Order: sequence, then structure tokens, then C-alpha cells
Amino acid sequence: MHLEEAQLAAKLKSVLDKAEIFSEAKPKRALVAVALEVQPFTEGSAEALGMGVKLRLRMTVRPEGAAPARFGEDVAAVGQAPLQTRDANEAKAAFERLAERTAEDLVLAYVGRQQLWVGDTRAIAAALASSDNELRVEAMRIIGVRKLREQVPAVLRLLADDDEGVRDAALGALVALRERGAVKVLAESRPMRDTREMRKILDAIASLGGSEARDYLGFVAETHDDEEIRVMARAALDRLARHSEPERPTK
Repeated sequence: MHLEEAQLAAKLKSVLDKAEIFSEAKPKRALVAVALEVQPFTEGSAEALGMGVKLRLRMTVRPEGAAPARFGEDVAAVGQAPLQTRDANEAKAAFERLAERTAEDLVLAYVGRQQLWVGDTRAIAAALASSDNELRVEAMRIIGVRKLREQVPAVLRLLADDDEGVRDAALGALVALRERGAVKVLAESRPMRDTREMRKILDAIASLGGSEARDYLGFVAETHDDEEIRVMARAALDRLARHSEPERPTK
């Protein structure tokens, strides 16, 4: 199936222009280029054939540094629908509708994340409670950048979220906020036997610092039954100790 990618990209650029999310970039004469890549596919049996489209949307800001880096996103989405007809023209029209709907959903999600950066604290709180994981991740990035400490209780709860990306974003926000209260929550809620998860936990706890962090890292370094995790805990403990050392006066 063929789709006029340039024409669809122009429609998406129009949506972005109307949303005015790039308005703060205009005084710096930034140019935002929108590129859309479309890959159609089919799946299923001859009796129940489905059509689909994979879209990749790239926003490129030039010159670099003329606008916030967050504008230069590279996002993707997949849309799927049953193929209701074997007529070639009708199938083509149905595919075009699927592609346009998927592309519109993709760009509107992008706009929603970008608008959150200029939203108030109520908008941030609502985003944290959203079912959209990408929106929750964006909200936590903003919390870390703006130092919105009133959102700490909600972010702490997200450390136990089912989605790894959300958990990681919560961890990053709490480190950015220097929230040492996260140490106890991390020690109690995260899996102790997942090496990859434990690496992130130990690194974050070392960054947060404090006596509770030091005690936890020491406990893991001495008692964990996985040698690799014990080694990681000792390394994290060493980093914490180095960062805790008072600076020596220069002569």
C-alpha cells in the first residue's frame, strides 16, 4: 500500500503549529522539521487478514541549542485494524484512514507531553495519575527539573509501578529531588534478586546518600547471597563514601 508521507507529515506539522508548543523557540529563530516514516504490514490468515501501519515521527530542531532539547523527540506508534474488504481501492482507503488516525494519535500524544512542561501543578498531578505511561514519565521529568517536592508522595508510590519505564522515571525524579525518604521505600519495594534492577537501585541510593543509604548498602554488600550484587553494593558504598568526604582546603 502507498501513502503520501509528505502530505501526512504536513498535516501533522499543521497540528503542531496550531498547538503553539514551539512558540518559545521562535525568538531564537529555531526551525522544527517534521519527518514521518510509514511502514505498512499485514498479518493473520487468509480468512482473517489484518492490516497495520508502523509510524515513526521525528522532530528535528535546527540550529541545535536554539530550543529545548525535548522538542527533538523521536517517537513511534503502531496501528492495526481488520481488513474488511478485498477490494483494492476500498482497502487502500481504509489503510489511509488507519495511517492518518494513528499519526494523529501519535502527534497529539507528543503535544500533550510538551504542553505539560508549561502546565501548572494540577496538570502535573493529573498526568501522574494518568493511564498513559509516557505522560507519567514526562510528568516525572518535569518534577525533577522544577523541583516540585509536593509531588514526592505520588512519585514514591510509582516506584512500585508495573511498568519499568515508569519506575525508572520515578527513581530519576527522586534522585533529582535528593529525596532521601526514597531509600527506605526502595529497600522495601524493589526485587532483591533482579541484578539489573538492583544495579539501578544501588546507584540511586548511593547518589541519595545519608546514613540510611550507607546502612542499606553495607547490609547488601555483606549479606546478599548473590556475589555480583554484593560487588555492586560495595562499589556503590565506595561511591557514597567518596561523595561524603569533606573537600580538603587548597593551599
